Amino acid sequence: IESFKTSTYQLNETLNDLINVLIVKENTDLKLEELSVVEIMNKVKESISETLRDSKAIIETDFSDMPTVHFTKVYLESIFLNLITNSIKYRHPERNPIVKIKTTKDAIGRTKLTFSDNGIGMDMSRVKHKIFGFHQRFHNNADSKGIGLFLIKSQINALGGQIEVNSEVNIGTHFTITFK
Repeated sequence: IESFKTSTYQLNETLNDLINVLIVKENTDLKLEELSVVEIMNKVKESISETLRDSKAIIETDFSDMPTVHFTKVYLESIFLNLITNSIKYRHPERNPIVKIKTTKDAIGRTKLTFSDNGIGMDMSRVKHKIFGFHQRFHNNADSKGIGLFLIKSQINALGGQIEVNSEVNIGTHFTITFK
């Protein structure tokens, strides 16, 4: 009975993840608004305050270059939540997690949002073409479902943006989001 409960719970979680992905794919009339990056950051930090405290994570931010972005609120919150919690989930066992988040404007005026961490990183030569794939897992973390990066890439692409990643094993991971 316990195994059946566990299997049912996992199946329900998978179905919920699939529904979320379908919602992103089908939702073409999203409300875009000018969002304060600080406000989004504070809301996400508050929602995971216990996780941040328990992990002793340090979050360093610099939004002075571009304090706002033109995007959909629920998607931006999802991006922050997924990337920060991934940084904590895949932290290096010998050091406290440090997450650096920054906004900038590139040479042609596009807003960029970067997330960097000092976690366990990934071997890009092995995972580069699979990293944003559905149900892709690159580490043996028990609560990893392989949905988060797929979901945020879908959200960013749905609004005309792009996301790139660079990572080194035992050094960390760096995501760059370019908004339309």
